[in-house]
Amino acid sequence: MFRASTNGGQTFGDKTNLSNTSDADSTRIEVKGEGSTVVVSWWETNQTSDIPVARISNDACNTFGSIIMLGQNGTLGSIDDGGD
Repeated sequence: MFRASTNGGQTFGDKTNLSNTSDADSTRIEVKGEGSTVVVSWWETNQTSDIPVARISNDACNTFGSIIMLGQNGTLGSIDDGGD
């Protein structure tokens, strides 16, 4: 889950489920931002896989793009989930 604050933590917006996964644990989360762009990355981990993924917001966390799969060989893929 992700919640953003635009007033120094006094209040927070609605929760957004960035992963929507039921068959993996979302772990090792990192959040980086500059201006209105925010990147949230994490690992989708279960008994058979450990996949790094990310979602990007370009509008100060109002919406996020689809999940981007960060390949360990330097390639990128995406899961078209429609974004939020």
